Amino acid sequence: MIQAACGLYFSSGILQVKRVNMSISQTLLKIMVLSALLISTASLSLHAYAATSTSDMNVTVNINATCTMSNTDLDFGDYDATGVNVTADLTATATISTTCTSGTNGVITMSSGSHALYCITSKCYRRMANEGETSFLGYNIYTNESYSWSNVWSDNPSAQGEIVQMMGAGVSQNTTVYGEIPKNQKYAAAGSYTDTIIITLRY
Repeated sequence: MIQAACGLYFSSGILQVKRVNMSISQTLLKIMVLSALLISTASLSLHAYAATSTSDMNVTVNINATCTMSNTDLDFGDYDATGVNVTADLTATATISTTCTSGTNGVITMSSGSHALYCITSKCYRRMANEGETSFLGYNIYTNESYSWSNVWSDNPSAQGEIVQMMGAGVSQNTTVYGEIPKNQKYAAAGSYTDTIIITLRY
């Protein structure tokens, strides 16, 4: 029984050794297969191709002409109708900021405002009105600081000198608006005066 037991034990030990050997053999086989695959892949990558064929692929994109615009308000502050502004005009400025696609031409025009123009011979003024629109104050907007009649900002996109032309550069560009309330408007009643101008950018 002891010998049988020993023999059985010894036989069991042989089986264990065989199993280990089989496991090693399977591992070696896997390594060999993997190596063969790697060698085959390397051979394909190093293969010298005898002929080629080519075609052209066009790469395209379209950039549309676009513009955006914003502005500050034209705030004159206080007009002293019976003091300093009896003999002196009151001026103020605002800023228009435009961003247009590079190379895009544009013109900026100004509407006449919310109220009827006040004209003396050939000279016409925009008008601000008080809250009840019972009193008005004449003013004008100019394309430059000369404040001359030939540079009164117009709503006519074809009027040279009366509009601002611009060329887009792909970045924000600022345009100054020059406003002037003429002196000696003593008839204007006390109060807050407003007007609304529509700014149009055509491109």
